[in-house]
Amino acid sequence: MALLKKPRIQRAPNLSDQISDFLVTEIEKGALKPGELLPSEAELSDQFKVSRTVIREALGRLKYDGILESSQGSRSRVAAEGSKLVFRLTSLEANNLQDIGYLYEFRAILESQAAGLAAKRRTKKDLKKLEHLIDVLNKASAKREDATIENVEFHKAVTSASKNPFLSEFMNFLGNKIRDMVQADRNHSNVTGLPQKVQNEHIKIFEAIKKKDVEEASATVLNHIKNAAKRRGMNIFA
Repeated sequence: MALLKKPRIQRAPNLSDQISDFLVTEIEKGALKPGELLPSEAELSDQFKVSRTVIREALGRLKYDGILESSQGSRSRVAAEGSKLVFRLTSLEANNLQDIGYLYEFRAILESQAAGLAAKRRTKKDLKKLEHLIDVLNKASAKREDATIENVEFHKAVTSASKNPFLSEFMNFLGNKIRDMVQADRNHSNVTGLPQKVQNEHIKIFEAIKKKDVEEASATVLNHIKNAAKRRGMNIFA
């Protein structure tokens, strides 16, 4: 059994994301019907020209989302019609500035409000974690090292300090997308001293949360994400 057409799979990053997004698209447009069996992992591996590990990861993600269900052998089945599909974000194309702009707006709304709650509800433990990440990011900036992972962790820690479990879980869900955006910001920007400029914005966020200034915490995060979008040539909320 073969899929109706072969997808355009880019070589890195996140091959499993690209494959799972392609399968979701096929299901949504009816090319793969509810209850229909997918090819085996070996067949999919051959068809997509990727390892079985990548296929297994892509299928596992869709099973977790309730889009696929396990069947006999190494084959998966499209979940029965009416099964709830959880919220998903498909892979962003690097040149799709409209979708990237929408995601910046989405982050700005979510993270600015989370920061306001963090300023109100943060604990000493939250401050200690944020202060540690600020220190790590300071050192990385001074040495001109890539600190994309720590950057993302800082944003997650701010949201975690809001003490709203749904916000925290959603930020964890967005983690890979934010990581890709942060890395793209670095790759696309010609701003001199960008790491330190970004770090100064992080410091302002931390200071606002530390002194429990709700309005300032929300405003500094909003400004931070607006600046990130501007560095990509986008004026969000315009």
